[in-house]
Amino acid sequence: MIISLNGFVLNDPNSVNAAYLDEPIEGLGLPPIRTSSGNYSGRDGGYVGSQFYGMRLITLTGQFFGTPATLETTRRNLAAAVATSSVAMNITTNAGNQYLVNCNIDSLDMPILRSINQAPFKISLIATDPTIYDNSASGLMSVTVNPARGGGITWPITWPITWAAGSQPTTVNNTGNVTIYPTITLINKMTNPSITNQTTGQFFTLTGLTTTAGDTLVIDMKNRTVLLNGGSVLPFVTSSSSWWPLLPGNNSINLTTADGTDTTVATVSWRSGYRGI
Repeated sequence: MIISLNGFVLNDPNSVNAAYLDEPIEGLGLPPIRTSSGNYSGRDGGYVGSQFYGMRLITLTGQFFGTPATLETTRRNLAAAVATSSVAMNITTNAGNQYLVNCNIDSLDMPILRSINQAPFKISLIATDPTIYDNSASGLMSVTVNPARGGGITWPITWPITWAAGSQPTTVNNTGNVTIYPTITLINKMTNPSITNQTTGQFFTLTGLTTTAGDTLVIDMKNRTVLLNGGSVLPFVTSSSSWWPLLPGNNSINLTTADGTDTTVATVSWRSGYRGI
C-alpha cells in the first residue's frame, strides 16, 4: 500500500523519500460508532437509539532510511507537508485501487535515535468526515438532470402545432456503499427551482428566486451552502427543504421550475465512498 500526505509519499520504493510504513496501518476499517443506549427502568433489558459514525483516527508508523543529510531533509519535508489546516491522504492499495481521506493532523512524532541512517516516525490523523472516497477517475460522478415536464401541446394552440416530448425524473446511481451528499449546479434561466430525491422523499426548493441566462446556482448539500454567481441566497430556501443525500444504489432525481419558459438544467456531482478498505 502506497500512501501520500499532501504529496509526501510513504511506502513507495520509487520515491526519493525512502520512508516506509510498519504494520499495522490503523484506522482504515469501520469508523467508530456513536451509540445512544440505556437500561430500562424496572424491567430487564435496555434500548439502543440512533447510531452514527464518529470521526476516524488513523495512525501511521514507519521508518526513514538514508544518509544523515537525507534523513534530516526528509524529516523536514514530512513536517512541512502535514503542518497545514488539512491533509489529503491518498491511498493506492496493493490491488491498485485509489482512495482519498480528508484529514487533519493530530500529532507527528519523529524521535532522534543513535542510528545515523535510520529514524522512526509516527503520524496520527483525524478524519472528521469518516468516508473513504473513491479517488479513481471513475469515482468522480456527474449526471445531468433536465426539468421534468409533461408532454403535449401548449394552449392556446398556435400553428404549426408543436407536440412537446415529456421528460421524466433522472436515475442517479451512487455506486459506493455510503450515503453521499452531492453538489448540484443549475445554470441559466430558472424560477423557483425545486430539486427532489424521490427515493428519499426529500426536496430542496428556493421560492422567490428568479435567474437569467448565464447565471449559475450551486447547492452544496454537504456543506449546506447555496450560492448564486458566488453570493449566498440562503434566504430563498424554504423552511421545509432538506439537505438531502444520495443513498447507495439508484436514486430518482426530479427537477421542476415555476415557468415553462425556463431553460435551466442541473448537474448532480459526487464522489462515491466507502466505510472502510
